[in-house]
Amino acid sequence: MSLHVAATKHCYLAIRCDCGHETIARPATGLCSHVEGRRRDLLMSERCLVGPMLATFIAALSLRFRLSRVKIAEFLADWLGVELGIATIERCIHEFGLASEPVVEQLIEDVRAADIVHLDETPWYQKASLLWLWVAVTATTIVYRIGSRKHCELAALIGEAFLGWLVTDGYGAYRDHPRRQRCLAHLIRKARALAEGHYGAGSGFGSDLVRDLRRLIERVHDGDDPAAIKRLTASIKWNCQCNRHEIDAKVRGLAGEILNDWDAVVAFVADRDLPPTNNDAERALRHAVISRRISFGTRSDEGSRFYAAALSVIDTCRKRGTDPWAYACALITAARANNLLPTIPAQVAV
Repeated sequence: MSLHVAATKHCYLAIRCDCGHETIARPATGLCSHVEGRRRDLLMSERCLVGPMLATFIAALSLRFRLSRVKIAEFLADWLGVELGIATIERCIHEFGLASEPVVEQLIEDVRAADIVHLDETPWYQKASLLWLWVAVTATTIVYRIGSRKHCELAALIGEAFLGWLVTDGYGAYRDHPRRQRCLAHLIRKARALAEGHYGAGSGFGSDLVRDLRRLIERVHDGDDPAAIKRLTASIKWNCQCNRHEIDAKVRGLAGEILNDWDAVVAFVADRDLPPTNNDAERALRHAVISRRISFGTRSDEGSRFYAAALSVIDTCRKRGTDPWAYACALITAARANNLLPTIPAQVAV
């Protein structure tokens, strides 16, 4: 077994001058989280039962491996012979989240400076109240945020003056942005459901749409003749126009949805750097969706903030090719000592 527990003794200076004055060094205190009405605030300090590396390991068991506090306590006792209370385990997890919040502020600035940002959102529960977990993904950064589904949450991620491209689904909060690529994977799934669930005009329209959208993605990716791509896009648009006033509401709705958002649907045809799908954001949310189904979300505003901040740091480290747990240990160490927090290294060259 490579796992082992080490206890480190910290000795602080204590000296008495000839004049009788005593100088005594004390453990440093760092970041603090204040919650109205709580008896004791979360104060990060060098005087702590659990060291930075063990605190990081506990945070990894919770945030990455989705173990409950009780299961973490059982794991530590059985495998490491370390007996910790649930409150201590909770404190370690929250310390990582608290230390991550200042780092996320810089990550948000990185998102706002990016050329292409993938955005998506999924339901999230906070003490049985329905909220939404947002994610913004760039080439080097991933940022999560838990809040409402209002436009203000989007502005908190990308700002009011974002000039880059957004890759999104069809949610209305995104439609005000002038430079946007609509996720074709969502449209293909809707068209497939239409093809498999309806007959007659609806089935034919759905099948044609699935075929043509897939063909469009392939031809743009392969760099086919622009004239052939133009004919294909014209065919897709004409097919939607022909079905815009169909009797079947689902056929009519999908055709109208594509036509109303046409510029965003075909934006990747003119700009080959744009991805035609929002898979990056959907994959980023998958881990949190599984966690939500296991834990039923978070239980406080503080817990939601810390969870989103910690996930942002972990996934950004992985995105940039940096060891997230070595960085987390250094982050907790600096936050407890009230030192300058380390920044996540830039993208590692491959």
